[in-house]
Amino acid sequence: MAVRPALIGSSPGSTFGAKLRTASLRALRTLLQGLASAFPSAGAGTVVLSTGYWQTFGYACLAAVITALVSFLHNAASILPEDPTQSGPQAAG
Repeated sequence: MAVRPALIGSSPGSTFGAKLRTASLRALRTLLQGLASAFPSAGAGTVVLSTGYWQTFGYACLAAVITALVSFLHNAASILPEDPTQSGPQAAG
């Protein structure tokens, strides 16, 4: 398996719409993972930033949203080769 396509490849899909759907679901997953990690990181951030917990939590959530947006753009990019390590959504059966 080629390493380069696996590192910079886009979401699988036969059409741009299929790529967008898969990219959206993956970006949502990334956002949920980022928000889950925001809870413990906000506690440490209060010490580093000298701010309140909820203000630091807000910064961590903003970072999660930015991460999800970048993930979406990466997965939706048609100019990148398709990532051979990923597969499209499975058909309901």
